[in-house]
Amino acid sequence: MRYSTPLSYNPIDVARITEVLNRYEGIHHNQIVTDFESAIGKVTGSIHAVALNSGTAAIHLALKVLGIGVGDYVLAPSFTYIATINPILYLGAHPVLIDSETTTWNMDPHLVEEALEVLKKEGKRPKAMVVVHTYGMPSQLNQLLAIARKEGISVVEDAAESLGSTYQRKMVGTFGDVGIFSFNNNKVVTTYGGGILLTERPELAEKARFLATQSRENLPYYHHSEVGYNYAMGPLNAAQGLSQLIDLQDNVTKRRLIFERYRIKLEGYVHGQQCELPDMYSNRWFSCFLFKDEATKGKIANVLGSRGIETRPLWNPMHRQPLLINARYFGSREAELLFNRGLCLPSGHNLTEDKIDEIVQVITQ
Repeated sequence: MRYSTPLSYNPIDVARITEVLNRYEGIHHNQIVTDFESAIGKVTGSIHAVALNSGTAAIHLALKVLGIGVGDYVLAPSFTYIATINPILYLGAHPVLIDSETTTWNMDPHLVEEALEVLKKEGKRPKAMVVVHTYGMPSQLNQLLAIARKEGISVVEDAAESLGSTYQRKMVGTFGDVGIFSFNNNKVVTTYGGGILLTERPELAEKARFLATQSRENLPYYHHSEVGYNYAMGPLNAAQGLSQLIDLQDNVTKRRLIFERYRIKLEGYVHGQQCELPDMYSNRWFSCFLFKDEATKGKIANVLGSRGIETRPLWNPMHRQPLLINARYFGSREAELLFNRGLCLPSGHNLTEDKIDEIVQVITQ
């Protein structure tokens, strides 16, 4: 269905992307990708950036360069999109699904510790943890990173939704061994399909770039010693990213303002939202709220949909997915409550105040 008010929409600015492309006339198009990597490095403060064709590809390569393989155990949140989990399965590893805490809705550090204790008793030691900053809200990184350091576990930050979010004034996606962002069509900054891998470790960046370009050896002829992937970002995607990146902070400011308008106008009608803890700053990629019960949520979604206004339920937890029926799960089913009662409202940075008022009126009538 085509909605007149989509959840999050990035229109193509033909003039601006043309302006970027004109700057590269007569220059090899690979330079566009290199410059986009450099621009992301400056924005995030990361030393090494490898531009790829999706955030999923970035998670896959992040896990692979960290040595995750067949039979390994990887901790990950249950409350996330399947793209967080699929790369674990690509590698033949076992996801261990952790429930949410109630404040940020991200992976609960206490449940991570519980899972590690149980797995230790079974003689199993996870090799990695994927930390997701859901809907742009930073996870409780201090606690999670402390656990990872104590246990010698590698950390991948899935910051797919979180460009512009910070923790202790540092950009999320730059705390773990490897971090990733997505630039999919509905993100705060889009390349209309794309992602990026960030790391401070040059050997990991070099290996990821090698794997992303079909593992082609640096020889004057085609020579391949290991399996590679066609994961590199295309130059037109990178050009679109360069054309949008200058608006990152403005877009984040607008999305945060949209969330605040919903929060204030819907006071008394909603029964919860993601809350920023001290030292957290969310880009509010999506404005998400909990309603009284599942029936209320469904009624609101149906009425808004009938008016061409798109909404989306919160993530259906991974431990409920048929694909992951045999995966280990630790928690009290908090993520199920979020799914049952939660809804994402239109959040694009081009949303007008009049449209917000219309959405609020439908919800409160």
